[in-house]
Amino acid sequence: MNRDAAIFACRFTGFAGLAASLFLWKVAGTGSFLAGLVGSACWFVLGETVRRRRGQ
Repeated sequence: MNRDAAIFACRFTGFAGLAASLFLWKVAGTGSFLAGLVGSACWFVLGETVRRRRGQ
C-alpha cells in the first residue's frame, strides 16, 4: 500500500471520527463524545506512526 495514501486515510478517518463524536455528543451524551475522541486519537497516532516509519 502506498504510505502517503495510508497517512491520508488515517487523517481523514480521524477527522471523520471527530465530526461523528460531535454528533454523538448531541445525540447520546458525553460518554459517546469521549469514546469518539479516543477513537479519533488512535487514528491520528496510527497516521503519525506510519509517517515516521516512512523515513526508515
